[in-house]
Amino acid sequence: MNDPATNTERSADVVRRMYAAFATRDETTLRELIDADVEWNQCEGFPGGARRRGREAVFASVFAGNRSIWEGFGAPVHELIASGERVVALGHYEGTHVETNKSMRSDFAHVYSVRNGRIVRFDQIADTAVMVAAMRTSGEPDPA
Repeated sequence: MNDPATNTERSADVVRRMYAAFATRDETTLRELIDADVEWNQCEGFPGGARRRGREAVFASVFAGNRSIWEGFGAPVHELIASGERVVALGHYEGTHVETNKSMRSDFAHVYSVRNGRIVRFDQIADTAVMVAAMRTSGEPDPA
């Protein structure tokens, strides 16, 4: 019999391990935890945000992209809420933009679907205005 509480804890553990691996840049563990055919959805207003399919697209466009434009980029999690295969992570992004030298702290909610010990879907909700403001040079107009 499949115990719902056990399934919930397993899903939460996968997401916890993913954030720990991201923080230490442990690519091997990240590749083990993210499904090869993952569906990865970032907010449209997020820098580089888009819908992507596949682990390789996530590594090339998302993980490498964030670290290339933000010094000290991180995504600390404050709370995990899990139910079955769904896990919600509440936290914030932090970093300093490499060109403007402006720091930011932007709240997020990440929603994961976990199946068979792997992340199969990611949906992002984030305060993108804070990030965009940190990327803007002085005198540059606000985006409409």
